[in-house]
Amino acid sequence: MKVAMPQPVLPTASQLALLVSLLIQRYSAERGKDVSRFRLARNSLRRLAVRERLRDALIDDWTEAMARDYGWLVFLDAEEFLLLKKDSAATWTKIATKRCDDLIKRLRAGDSSAIDDAEAEFEPLPEPDDGDE
Repeated sequence: MKVAMPQPVLPTASQLALLVSLLIQRYSAERGKDVSRFRLARNSLRRLAVRERLRDALIDDWTEAMARDYGWLVFLDAEEFLLLKKDSAATWTKIATKRCDDLIKRLRAGDSSAIDDAEAEFEPLPEPDDGDE
């Protein structure tokens, strides 16, 4: 007699958001402090999703559910997800676009050289010193 193996339950994006939120809650309780930001490895999300591979559609829907239902913003960075509690950004400085009104006006008028001028004006951050000389 052949015994049927049980089929795994594959959580939906909304259910995955619940599981990640519970993970955050359990971590916070274990540490005795509120968490407002953290990193989640892609493999960890894959394990919680009970999947071999995370499809882009699932990640998109999960990201939306995290923000809508649990108040977490999700960003993708290489092989991990960066999560930020929405309300922790409430005190951040808000920057208006008025500082670039000249460029916006030129772009609307069809002046593509505005991008070249922006590149010329922009000062990139210095490269980090890795200590190798």
